[in-house]
Amino acid sequence: MPVAIDPGDRKLLMVAAALLIGLGLAGYLLSPASLSSSAGFPSSYGTNSTGAKAAYLLLGDMGYRVERWTASPDELPADARGVVLVLAEPVIEPSSDEASRLAAFIRRGGTVLATGASGGNALPSHEFVPTHKPVYAFQRFRPESSTPLTRDAPEILMESNFRWGKLFPGQEKVYGDADGAVVISYRLGRGTAIWWADSSPLENFGLRQASNLMLFLNSIDSSGSAAGPKRVLWDEYYHGQRAGFWSYVGKTPAPWGIVQLGVVAVAALLTFGRRSGPVRPLVTESRLSPLEFIDTLGGLYERKGASREALEIAYHRFRGALVPRLGLAPQATADDIVRGVGERLGWTEPGFRETLERVERGVKSAGLKNAEALALVRELYDYSRRFRLENQTPS
Repeated sequence: MPVAIDPGDRKLLMVAAALLIGLGLAGYLLSPASLSSSAGFPSSYGTNSTGAKAAYLLLGDMGYRVERWTASPDELPADARGVVLVLAEPVIEPSSDEASRLAAFIRRGGTVLATGASGGNALPSHEFVPTHKPVYAFQRFRPESSTPLTRDAPEILMESNFRWGKLFPGQEKVYGDADGAVVISYRLGRGTAIWWADSSPLENFGLRQASNLMLFLNSIDSSGSAAGPKRVLWDEYYHGQRAGFWSYVGKTPAPWGIVQLGVVAVAALLTFGRRSGPVRPLVTESRLSPLEFIDTLGGLYERKGASREALEIAYHRFRGALVPRLGLAPQATADDIVRGVGERLGWTEPGFRETLERVERGVKSAGLKNAEALALVRELYDYSRRFRLENQTPS
């Protein structure tokens, strides 16, 4: 038979379910996307041989203001002087409009370090040609010209099956071979564009090979200026780490507004539940409560100083439950009780006889103190529990 639900309870359940679903969706949408450390591209999160986390952390240790860039080119700094954008083999190639934004960033004084064919496609005036023979291992390249990029970098290692072919006006071949350039640099407006055929010089493994580290650092500081740390933006936008709607919302006062609305909703829910919940009568404790009776009786004994009488009552109840169980007569002596406990209950532990003797002396003593009476009553109760006399009714 279906159980009827009160309309007020139904509303409460619906509100609670809505809040639960809303919190679940918010947690799913707001949780940061994780990037696998085994990604096969030079991501600043990657810790495998083709990752670039070592280069990213190195820049921070050297004093550069390095950060991961997850926004579109539209949000690149308007004042691009001293700002370097690292486009390490973009997995998602920039569109033509985004490439125009990147070119405008360079013209404003920024530097773009792009690697691979996908990175080169983001630069203006590019042309790639394949090598005459397939390349399956690192190749060594020496400087073709003396530029800030070749400072302390007499030899670099790269592995690439294509080269930068035709050099347009202003473009300079820095490293390369007979097939073409593997590193070029050129000015565009007030900024600089740098291209590598391969990302090896900034990857975790290739960074340590030959003079690759120096090429990487020279590319970050291609001007050779000692003006101070630069701002380095390591692109993760084209690696799929894109700032979405919630990232934008996080930069506005909206989250605090949501928190305030949540507090108001919780307060409304608690108020509704308190006013619309089932009404139950207030429980009134009976004046005939057993605990109240015991407390009153104890107070009477305390005021009278009747510790002997209290011990006598406890002893009478103890005997009244134990003697019938042992099959003894009501007038049995302490010796009879001790002997019966040993024979019937198998109790051989010492101390029981002494307790009975002290209890009988206390019952006959007019000057029994409260503390002594309480200790003896506790011993009787302890023996009642050991002999399992609690549930027996004394005769």
